Amino acid sequence: MLRCGLCPRRILDVFAVTVLEGPQGDEQSWRRGLAPLCPLCHRLLTVAGANGRTLKVKEQRWFLGHTVGRFEAPGTPG
Repeated sequence: MLRCGLCPRRILDVFAVTVLEGPQGDEQSWRRGLAPLCPLCHRLLTVAGANGRTLKVKEQRWFLGHTVGRFEAPGTPG
């Protein structure tokens, strides 16, 4: 039985997430990946939108999806 990445509940599914672990302007502070989420945590991240949700224990801000933060896709002209 898999547990949510943010709380001890059972997961709904695995979702794309973005995590901010430092200063917002620092490219190295942003991390992207997949996280198992329960229905409640998924809903909280969905409602939070571009503001994200803060995990005070880990001093991180979590966002649903990969469309927030500083990033540039490989091969993007710039």
